[in-house]
Amino acid sequence: MEHYHVQPASVRGHLAVPTSKSLTHRALIIAAFAANASAKAARVHNPLRSDDTTLTLEALRRMGYPITVHENSNGVEVVEFAGKRILPSNSPRIDIHHSGTSARLLTAVAAIQPLTPGQFIEIDGSERMRQRPMQELIHPLSALGAELTHENGFLPIRIAAPLPDSENQASVRVDASKSSQFLSALLLIAPLLKAGLRIEIQGAIASQSYSDMTIAQMRDAGVEVKEWRENGMITHYTIAGGQSYQMPNYTVEGDYSSASYPLAAATITGGSVTITNLRQNSPQGDRAIVDILQAFGAEAKWTLEGLTLTGNKSLRGVDWDMNSSPDIVPTVAVVAMFAEGRSIFRNIEHLRYKESDRIQAVIENIERLGGKALVEGNALVVESVKGLHGASIPTFDDHRMAMSFALAGLKISGVVIENPSCVAKSYPDFWRDFGQLCG
Repeated sequence: MEHYHVQPASVRGHLAVPTSKSLTHRALIIAAFAANASAKAARVHNPLRSDDTTLTLEALRRMGYPITVHENSNGVEVVEFAGKRILPSNSPRIDIHHSGTSARLLTAVAAIQPLTPGQFIEIDGSERMRQRPMQELIHPLSALGAELTHENGFLPIRIAAPLPDSENQASVRVDASKSSQFLSALLLIAPLLKAGLRIEIQGAIASQSYSDMTIAQMRDAGVEVKEWRENGMITHYTIAGGQSYQMPNYTVEGDYSSASYPLAAATITGGSVTITNLRQNSPQGDRAIVDILQAFGAEAKWTLEGLTLTGNKSLRGVDWDMNSSPDIVPTVAVVAMFAEGRSIFRNIEHLRYKESDRIQAVIENIERLGGKALVEGNALVVESVKGLHGASIPTFDDHRMAMSFALAGLKISGVVIENPSCVAKSYPDFWRDFGQLCG
């Protein structure tokens, strides 16, 4: 097994982080739909190059969307969808490995693809992905008339017949309490249905910022989505049918999830880092990392260069609702190890259904380092303790465990990250950038 030995260091420098994984997934799908509708090219500029986004791109290719990848004179990648979908001659089998976003969004995309008699599209993944929830998407797709088979609500899923055309707008209920990806999947395909769709919301939406992001990208591409509320709570969405996505060009912005690591590194070491490619008014929920780190005691400033964050050697505990920022929970939990008092991170239950059970994984790894963390209700609590020490940190094949706990090694001698290559899922050059900032 590979290992990465972290050396204590302060952090200082400038960095352009990878572009957003979440925005890239959605942009690729919308561009495919736009090119198919117009029979003209649709381009996604500067998409994230990572394992997950490559899986989504390859899946769309296997479904028949013609794709060309270019690099411009600056080496920036452009993904071009050349025009209308070409019906595959075979039955596409799509492996999404660990990517929950790919699994949920692409299952819905597959459910609207025309098929020849006997043809099917199959979505499958890793052993861990076969344990992650899919029933919350299978149920509404089945209710809408898709013919599909599955393993008791889990992958693999085989779509044997797509959603039928209907003259009347259908209505479905979706439970997005474990993941907003189920809602995002239905939202993305809704305008392509002949009569559109009414999506009723069952309970609370986990990580609502991600479904809000989906809606923002849909609206940017010319699609109308209406949101309905009652007593401040979202009750349903309505999306008129027969709409077409229009997105000849889209440029993906820098990723706040990826930026959380260098920003947190500066916070705990008293260093300073400038991230040059973040958008201040971004739709990304993980932009909350800036506010959270300031609550810990860091200082943040926006300039023409970008976002500069300077750490403080005296940090204080925080109390924060993480529902809209789930991917940065491991990051802020590590920061909390070095803050005085208790830190409480609320509304984190849906983290149990990620690449790993992130609640349990964070607690176990904090305890390996001599720290103290526990669950109280639907909150993760991290308490400051003295006597933290080095340890070998398992990553559970979860990229966010690797990157988050590398931060601890900047303050604690002897931290070793197991299976460091798992960062390729979202941040392939993480160790290069980490080394440059800490050099």
